[in-house]
Amino acid sequence: MDMIKPIIEALLIDKTVLIQFGLLLLFFNLLAPLFFKRIQEILEIREGKTTKLENNAHAVYKQAEDLAEQYKAKIEKTHQDSQNENHKRKSEILSKEKELIKAEEEKISSEYEDRKSKILKDMTDKRVTVMTEADKLASNLVEKLTK
Repeated sequence: MDMIKPIIEALLIDKTVLIQFGLLLLFFNLLAPLFFKRIQEILEIREGKTTKLENNAHAVYKQAEDLAEQYKAKIEKTHQDSQNENHKRKSEILSKEKELIKAEEEKISSEYEDRKSKILKDMTDKRVTVMTEADKLASNLVEKLTK
């Protein structure tokens, strides 16, 4: 207690401390409902707004993730559809080209056969004429040799 007395005297605390403390408690109890409850309501409202905003942000984030997944799924489906369509068109074009090539091959083959038959016919005609003339030529040759 001897140590506390100089501190109390240095702080100029006297017997009115108890009265001041009592008045402080009285005013605190009177003013607390007026100020602190209102401050508590404001704090609760702010906390509700921030918590709601955080929950709202989570909901929006979840919705954005869902939309991103749907977007990716649609892109993948569209890509797959375009690949299928391209494959289908490519196969159609290739089949048309094969048909055109086959038709041209047949046309060229028929032209070849026609020309070949004409050439063979000309050769046989010339051979026949040469063979018919061969007797005349042979007799002419024999006459020239015997002369």
